[in-house]
Amino acid sequence: MKSSDPGARLEHWRQAVDNYLAGLFASGGTPPTLQEAMRYSVQAGGKRLRPLLAMATAETLGHPGEKLLPVAAALELVHTYSLIHDDLPAMDDSDLRRGKPTCHRVYGEALAILAGDALLTLAFELLAGYGLQENCPERALQIALELARAAGRDGMVGGQVLDLEAEGKAVGLEELETIDRLKTGALLQAAVRCGAIAAGASREQLQALSDYAFRLGLAFQITDDLLDLEGDAAEMGKATGADQARGKATFPALLGKEAARRRADSLYREALEALEMLGQPAELLLELARRLVFRSK
Repeated sequence: MKSSDPGARLEHWRQAVDNYLAGLFASGGTPPTLQEAMRYSVQAGGKRLRPLLAMATAETLGHPGEKLLPVAAALELVHTYSLIHDDLPAMDDSDLRRGKPTCHRVYGEALAILAGDALLTLAFELLAGYGLQENCPERALQIALELARAAGRDGMVGGQVLDLEAEGKAVGLEELETIDRLKTGALLQAAVRCGAIAAGASREQLQALSDYAFRLGLAFQITDDLLDLEGDAAEMGKATGADQARGKATFPALLGKEAARRRADSLYREALEALEMLGQPAELLLELARRLVFRSK
């Protein structure tokens, strides 16, 4: 399906990602309880922003977005694994995720941990299969390296540790931006970079897209912080006020709500300016930036 409407194109891809993910759990091959816990968390819903960023980036550079479904799915599996572990009692101790009971509330802590582990490893299985299927082993290796770095000690996991260590402490703006750049922004940036690598981006294109994703990741986190204060819990599908209750460092707590909102808007504009460096239309990435920053859930 081709459409001149970015929103329709993104919705088509979101459904394609959902169908691809469902297919991963359509047959056996793992213990049934593990399979069920993995399926439950992956199919609980979600905006599929990271898969869409990868597919939109590739298509912007002239590479069909549909060819990136294994890569897109791998990004979503890593994201879902992180949510399962984030929700555990030792971490954020959350009861709801995407409007449903969290994985450990349904299946117990041990199985939830193992389901997260299995999703993480399945992601890299998909990337290896992508390299063989598309006959692009070198690009698949680059994509796997990109995702591993973004998800590990120098990315998401490292950011989560810094976030835990900052609870209840006075944190400056630079430290807070470092936490959020790693905890949230690294995987968003990886999604864009993976799409760019798959499309054979030039060094200049990769830099422009990285700048776009870096600013978008920070704006996304500021919006997330604001929604935790002001969002509707029923619409968001999870409890609000959790960050404040746990003494977490957030942009509204540090800057105030209005200044935080202005900062998100400024980062959004900078992200759009970075796209101008591509020297070509990027309607899909523009639409995704709008969705990420000006969302209500």
